[in-house]
Amino acid sequence: MTDHPKTSKPAYEPSQTLTDAQTEMDEAWKAYEEKRHAYRKAIADELRASGLSHAKLAEHVPYTEETVRHIAREYKVPPKRKPTVRPLKD
Repeated sequence: MTDHPKTSKPAYEPSQTLTDAQTEMDEAWKAYEEKRHAYRKAIADELRASGLSHAKLAEHVPYTEETVRHIAREYKVPPKRKPTVRPLKD
């Protein structure tokens, strides 16, 4: 088998178009994350203020009941009732 001579490839420099597009995507992603967190906080605040169950609020937002439950835990919304299950060992 013949060895191929190793030739160094020219260094790659991204075009200005690619760099600008990447910057725009980074800014858009940051704005999206800020709006997403604000929306999730508004859901948690609504749960806290309204006293609605996770299921009832889930009917009005584009999230499932389980996702609403996770949001409530994330923002430390107290449960409407005490858990009915005790740990096996106290």
